[in-house]
Amino acid sequence: MKAIKNLFHVSLQENDYDAALEFYCGKLGFEQMFELNVGQFKEMVGMGEPDENDSLPWLTYLRIAPEEYLELFNGVINPPNFARCPVPVHENEAFQSFGLGCDNLENAIEELKSKGIEVEDGYITDPAGAKIRLVERKGHKSEKHRLFHSLAGVSIYANDLELMGKHLKGMCFEPVEKRENAMVFTAGESGQYVELLQAEHPVCVCDDDLLGHFALQIYKVVDTVKAWGENDVYCCSQPFTESEPLPVDGTAKGNFGLDRCEIIWMVCPEGNKIEVMVQPGNSMQQEWERKNPY
Repeated sequence: MKAIKNLFHVSLQENDYDAALEFYCGKLGFEQMFELNVGQFKEMVGMGEPDENDSLPWLTYLRIAPEEYLELFNGVINPPNFARCPVPVHENEAFQSFGLGCDNLENAIEELKSKGIEVEDGYITDPAGAKIRLVERKGHKSEKHRLFHSLAGVSIYANDLELMGKHLKGMCFEPVEKRENAMVFTAGESGQYVELLQAEHPVCVCDDDLLGHFALQIYKVVDTVKAWGENDVYCCSQPFTESEPLPVDGTAKGNFGLDRCEIIWMVCPEGNKIEVMVQPGNSMQQEWERKNPY
């Protein structure tokens, strides 16, 4: 059974929200889809009293390609205080980079340089310092000129490469390459990658990391939870309830977020958080895609 449909989004927590929007939309050409504010977040988690910060942006979705997105958060705004806090720099952060796919790497690099974006060893960085890997690969086709046309993949540092590799195999990722200090897996139908890199120094995962998490789109919660459970890999309803795994007997259900996607979570052995999503047909992403063809 195919459990994973595709790599759905990468989540970033940006200190300068406006600068991030200008970088990703103004220079990289992504489209801003919809924005949710702090008040809506409070309503979703059922916590917090109304105050003057409720109208502040909490997150926005940017379209990279159909069903492949960037989830952009306005700094760290979390319970119980719901105050916008600067995102600190963690030198030992587990996420290394995420990848963007283009038709022609040489042409993409030239266009980036013409926009004043520095390219170094095949990477660019956003205003907050998030590393973005440039990848030449087939992606979605559009009549419009687009610098990038796919979310190509993510790369993560691992303390125990073999342990993390075993975990991803249990999640039904397909291993495609193994090097001395790295493992590469494909995620879903279009061949997006998840790369594990052996960390030279210990790494850890924090709630206020710049690269917060990545998300997978799956076909059905019940089938995926059952398939993973057969491989002794278990998920949970929220990232802070990992000690309460979802049942694998065919009764598992997800939560519905503000975007109307059905959501569960996977917490990896080293603490990496993977959001697992199903679009039921009327999600905010799908409604926006229908109104705005790629």
